Amino acid sequence: MSWSLFKVNIKTNKFIWMVLTCVFCFYFASIILMFDPEKTEALNEVLDMFPEGMIKALGFDEFGTTLLAFISSYMYGFLIFLFPMVLSIVINHRIIASHVDRGSMAYLLSTPNSRVRIALTQAISGLASITFFFIITTSFAIVVSEVMFPGLLEMSKFIMLNIYALLMYYSIGGIGFFASCIANESKLSLSIGVGIPVAFLVFQMLGNIGEKFSWIKNLSLYTLFDPNKLIEGSNFPYIGMLAFAIIAATLYTGGILIFNKRDLPI
Repeated sequence: MSWSLFKVNIKTNKFIWMVLTCVFCFYFASIILMFDPEKTEALNEVLDMFPEGMIKALGFDEFGTTLLAFISSYMYGFLIFLFPMVLSIVINHRIIASHVDRGSMAYLLSTPNSRVRIALTQAISGLASITFFFIITTSFAIVVSEVMFPGLLEMSKFIMLNIYALLMYYSIGGIGFFASCIANESKLSLSIGVGIPVAFLVFQMLGNIGEKFSWIKNLSLYTLFDPNKLIEGSNFPYIGMLAFAIIAATLYTGGILIFNKRDLPI
């Protein structure tokens, strides 16, 4: 691993990382402050006023009666597929494909670092960025929850829920990294890195609309992410975590191996 290159990646991506982390923390704080154990039924009644298909597509079937269920419904039903996804897509595009497209990869390869070392450093940079995103936002949510509702948050399940989401984003990041390693142009890298995760989200939303379209979400990687089953104590989330880890390891390893062997337009 090249620490110099790693530091450059931090400097290059710190602005978007800070913005998206702060926005996600803001949503966490807002949602936690909205929680009122005595008014969750009223909030569920408000949901009944909206079209059922739209509510199910966004993953807002009901808010739940516990703090963990409330946070899960709001943050992990739809918002979890927005801000972390943007962060993952942007950073994994920048770390390889953007350098190749601009020609700056030639300068990196002229250093004593091998291709494998460069690609490995970039992979670690991508993984570190999303890992620290979840560490900061999870810690922030725990602090706000304990200040506002001491002892109400099921801490172990909440932490496991975020590990579950993090592993999902390791696999999503793997898609972006793999696309970045095989692409010579930014537009191809972005087409794959953006197109596949967004397609998964569309399939997931369509599959949530009703029984008629439920089969569609089986085409989505996100169907392996089910916060409700984790809260209920099902074994399904652990199968999903294992699948996410295997997919991520395969994509990152494959990306590094391909980058090491392929011809670069430099």
